[in-house]
Parts: sequence; C-alpha cells; structure tokens
Amino acid sequence: MDDNETTECTNGCHVSGHREVKEVTAYTGGSVLLPCSCNNPQSTVETFTWKHYKREDQWTEVFKNDKYKDRLKLFNQSSPANLSLLISDLRKKDEGVYRCKASQTYTDFEVKIKGCDLDQKKTVAEVTGHSGESVVLPCSCTELQAKPKQLTWTFTPLNKTNSEEIYPHMSRVKLLNKTSTDIKPEQR
Repeated sequence: MDDNETTECTNGCHVSGHREVKEVTAYTGGSVLLPCSCNNPQSTVETFTWKHYKREDQWTEVFKNDKYKDRLKLFNQSSPANLSLLISDLRKKDEGVYRCKASQTYTDFEVKIKGCDLDQKKTVAEVTGHSGESVVLPCSCTELQAKPKQLTWTFTPLNKTNSEEIYPHMSRVKLLNKTSTDIKPEQR
C-alpha cells in the first residue's frame, strides 16, 4: 500500500516496529489503543501522522476526519516520544488499517471490529411470571464485549399477531447490564 507520501520534517524519531503490521481486535462501543512510539524515548518529534486506510487506495488523516470527532486521544503531551492513539466509541466503520508515521518510518495496525449480533443459537425461552412479580428475559450478543448501537424489546400478547414496543418506552422495563444504559433506543 502506498499512502501518498506527505512531506514531513521530523527530528530524530524513528517509529519502533518499522514496517510491521500488527493485528488488533476490538469491539463496537469499546475502545482500542494503538501503541506507537519512537525507538529512542529522548527523540524530538516535530510532526507525525495517524492515517486510516479503508479501501480504494485512500489514506485519510484521522485528526482531519469528522467521523472521529471527540473519539481520539494522544499521549504525547506528557511523553513526547509516545505517539500512541486511543480510539473510543468504536464503530464497525472504524475497521481497517491504521498507520503511525514519523520521519518516513511507520507501523501499521490492522484493526478488526466485532459487533453485537444476537445469539441466534438460543432457543425460544419460555418464561413464567405471576402478577406483581418481576421476570428476567435473557438476551445477549454473540460477542459479550460488544455493545449494541441500539436496542428495542417488543411484546406480543398470546393469541395476537401485533407486537408492541416495551423498551425503552415503558418505565417498568429495566436493563440489568450497567453498560447498557449508554445504548440508544432504536429510532423508528
């Protein structure tokens, strides 16, 4: 892959693991740390870039791309030779190759993002409840670390064909997973 070389002046920083490709797996809704640093921790870094390669031989600078707005963090303020990148609130679209580049040296990271697909192998669970009691209805992603982007629960009464939405609109329905409170209700 050619990243349409840009002219950069960098004084003394040679990226560790030059020309290596490291595979990283992360999960939707989570974060991923892409470690990148200069071989010499005393190096002076004038400029460096983080780019994302998606397809069609196009590299885009992540800090100039609005899709990453408020989701990126660098660590070079306290440690100038640390060029590591943290990407938060991961989305399936974030998948691809990321390149940390300084002084014509670079390291690539192939990031794979696993999403939340409902576990289809589970059979229909019959749950019995009594008036005034609570019931727990099981539902999980195939990747337990992934967080669904949206969530809706529906209910179909016995001998009826139409279902009605019960989450997030009914106050009696609660999610047990603490991280689920950040899930957005499905838009209709």
